[in-house]
Amino acid sequence: MVAQNTQSTPLTFGELGLGKTFICFPSDGDDSGHGGFRGAHYVFIKFDEDKSVSSQTPPDNALRMRDGVPSHIPKGMQVLEVA
Repeated sequence: MVAQNTQSTPLTFGELGLGKTFICFPSDGDDSGHGGFRGAHYVFIKFDEDKSVSSQTPPDNALRMRDGVPSHIPKGMQVLEVA
């Protein structure tokens, strides 16, 4: 008999579909803006990578919903999809 893995695994940014909203997976920190579980988190929306930026900076691939600031989120970063 094969044991089934019933453990949940975090979603990564690379697995998230275009147009989906998310927060970055909370991590341990000081709860004062440098990680933490008690503070609010920015909500982002994933978009197709901006190909027009220079090769010296990573391409923007997400937009912070609160103020429209573009960001680069690494494909392996753990995220939580939000509605």
